[in-house]
Amino acid sequence: MKLKFIPFMILPLIGFSQQNNTIPADSIKASNVFMLGEVIITGHQNKDTLNRVSAKAMQSQHKMDVSRALNMLPGVTLTASGPRNESMVSIRGFDLRQVPVYMDGIPVYVPYDGYVDLARFTTYDLAAIDVSKGFSSVLYGPNSLGGAINLVSRKPSKKLEYDGSLGMINSNGYRANINVGSNLGKFYLQGGFSYLERNSTRMPSGFAAMKNEDGEERDNSYRTDQKISFKIGWTPNKKSEYALGYINQQGEKGNPVYAGSDTKNSLLANPR
Repeated sequence: MKLKFIPFMILPLIGFSQQNNTIPADSIKASNVFMLGEVIITGHQNKDTLNRVSAKAMQSQHKMDVSRALNMLPGVTLTASGPRNESMVSIRGFDLRQVPVYMDGIPVYVPYDGYVDLARFTTYDLAAIDVSKGFSSVLYGPNSLGGAINLVSRKPSKKLEYDGSLGMINSNGYRANINVGSNLGKFYLQGGFSYLERNSTRMPSGFAAMKNEDGEERDNSYRTDQKISFKIGWTPNKKSEYALGYINQQGEKGNPVYAGSDTKNSLLANPR
């Protein structure tokens, strides 16, 4: 076997050090310098950008679903949109495509069109609803251009606590709910059940019967919503908390037909 030797040269590497001679800023002509300006970032608490609806306020105002509860806040407008007539809100002009909905920080998505029907979310097992307007926390993730809506669940503080209610809705519906929680120091348990049913809504007494609506009870305006929630948590120390939750929510509703008298509306002649 033959070995080939390739001659090469080793060149010494010499480093030079030089003092940084900075040219004074006043010696440069202002006309030759592009002044981009300064960006100053400051942090402060702005109470106007974060609003909260407490459970006490929702109970006192008889707000049974999230959409009605959010309508209590300034800058939040209750709307109904889409072919399914979803109950939604707009925050300072932004709809739910720019204002995502979260449950304890976990996003709620509707892949079909992005619109979440907030009327399907009952308020009986919620501790509060937080609404961030405008610039929200980066922890919420993307698509929060107009803010964020966070549904905060309950957390027990006593060894045993429970509450519930049972009532009628007008004359053709009823509601029922129960919440049970227990705090055992480092462990806690929280569970809830709610049921909301209404056969229809009433039309105004002065409403004149027409082709698509005969008055009295609003046709196809029923709703049935059921929610089961359960959560178990572990707090090993003051800086750590681990929670595992389960939510089963089922809803069914009717979509009433157009009951107006506008002849230019296509739904008058061909109700959907």
